[in-house]
Amino acid sequence: MSLKDKAEANAERIVGEVEEKVGDATGNERIADQGREHQAEGRLKEAAADAKEAVADTVDKVKAAAKDAADKAGGLFKK
Repeated sequence: MSLKDKAEANAERIVGEVEEKVGDATGNERIADQGREHQAEGRLKEAAADAKEAVADTVDKVKAAAKDAADKAGGLFKK
């Protein structure tokens, strides 16, 4: 997930916090609930972005390890 996507997820969470506070302050439970939903959606999107990055990092490490192993194995046959 791109930096832009992360920023949008964070913005959604922040907007949700504001909505919840406005809803609570005005006694409007619908707006407060909507704010809690936006916060949850923002946190979920942030978590998905973190998970996607973790998977990409792991894939990169596995590729590097496989290349290193192949290079070492290839060196055994050159002798």
